Amino acid sequence: MNRLLIVDDDEQITRLMTRLLGGDYVCEVASNVSEARQRLRENQFELALIDVNMPGESGLDLLAHLRAEHPQVAALMVTGMDDRQLAATVLESGAYGYIVKPFKPSEFQINVANTLRRHRLEIENRNYQQRLEETVEYRTIELKGAIVRLEEAEQEVRSSREETIQRLARAVEFRSAETGRHIERMSLYSGLLARRVGLESGRCALIQSASAMHDIGKVGIPDGILHKPGKLTAEEFEIIKQHPEIGYHIFADSTAEILALAAKIALTHHEKWDGSGYPGGLAMNQIPMEARIASIADVFDALTSPRVYKAAYGVEEALEIMRDQSGRQFDPDLLEVFLGSLADVLAIREQYRDPDEGSASPDLASTQRSGRH
Repeated sequence: MNRLLIVDDDEQITRLMTRLLGGDYVCEVASNVSEARQRLRENQFELALIDVNMPGESGLDLLAHLRAEHPQVAALMVTGMDDRQLAATVLESGAYGYIVKPFKPSEFQINVANTLRRHRLEIENRNYQQRLEETVEYRTIELKGAIVRLEEAEQEVRSSREETIQRLARAVEFRSAETGRHIERMSLYSGLLARRVGLESGRCALIQSASAMHDIGKVGIPDGILHKPGKLTAEEFEIIKQHPEIGYHIFADSTAEILALAAKIALTHHEKWDGSGYPGGLAMNQIPMEARIASIADVFDALTSPRVYKAAYGVEEALEIMRDQSGRQFDPDLLEVFLGSLADVLAIREQYRDPDEGSASPDLASTQRSGRH
């Protein structure tokens, strides 16, 4: 049964209220604010019926105390003053209603019942909101945890994928007797150039990873050709020109985005801007952007690294050769961006330098014709 606190200095009024409400509620009486405070400390109440004017502290003082210290207690003001401004002040201060004395018993009982019903609904709504907020907070924590776990799993997959790609690319590199860190440098150059031309970060990461597999098709080229220290014959060169298509067919049926991109780069990284490349004789923007990027990165590292068929160029010599091929072998705009990024390119080259890097000058024409970079 709901417990009510009646606060009024008029004993006749408190007896009337108690008689009207006593059958449905447990009623306690306080004759002033100080006594009401004591009752509030001793018991829990659902509703306080408060006279506005009392000796000492007023009903408005008690209303402020309720809002500050006992917000779970509803307040209904009962007063002999029919004052619209006072009624507005009372309601703005947090009271649920304002009853003017003398009142009709039925009107009084209905007001009390309605106040309790409204107060109960508000409490239920607050509790529901609190439970909802707690549930949202709990679910948010769960979701954040799941996201962290998913990100960790994705990072583990990415790391595993990167390692697998690097090891696969190195296996081809070792088989063709190329320098041990060519793949790392070339893929980093590709990622750098992709970023510098403004591609989206996720795409740049894919290009950096997929470009490492540009020469995967060399697994299908005979050792005698891959390891030949001298110039290739025309027949041998035709055989080595098959490696882009071999690489493409290794990855062509994959639904993985990175492997589909690796297939595209493998197939087209020997195409040339002027259409004189192979295997498709593609020209200009017919060549995928990713392959044009990989071509520049691959040739720069090939020129500045020793091979079984040549020694390494110096950086300036290599850049001069590449400038000469702007608009012929290379996309001129991409090459310009690459040349403008030279400080970062050289920082990568220095960090991933081969320990036994050579310095002798190679035969330029032989290098250009070999097609084995």
